[in-house]
Amino acid sequence: MKKLILFVLTALILTACVNTEDAFEAKVSDFEDSGFTNTKGQIIAIVEDAGILVSGTLHSPEKKSSLDKVLEKENAGNDKHFSKVYSEGKIETTGTKYYVTLDETTTLEFEKVAQRKIKDSEGVEYVTQEYPK
Repeated sequence: MKKLILFVLTALILTACVNTEDAFEAKVSDFEDSGFTNTKGQIIAIVEDAGILVSGTLHSPEKKSSLDKVLEKENAGNDKHFSKVYSEGKIETTGTKYYVTLDETTTLEFEKVAQRKIKDSEGVEYVTQEYPK
């Protein structure tokens, strides 16, 4: 009887782990609607029929986000709002990873770490108001 209970518990735990991994699968649609925002108020989102929006302010932070690096590359001044739609931008996914190409020289990588949370390659987290579709 104890072996049967142990087997059932193990099966339930494995099923929960598989379902959790499926829930964190990266999908391009995750960037639609409100997109993702970090604690500095920087936003990355898909703008329907226009491209990929990057918006925010460069603050010279101690820990830079991937979007800070984009703002620096675009020569956005400190404490000045920047907003640009990259019309040729695209997003590709593999497993829990997102690969966001803004232009010929700028590609960003994010990982889905929770149902409504991603993390950039610098370790900065972003959240979305939308639940995955």
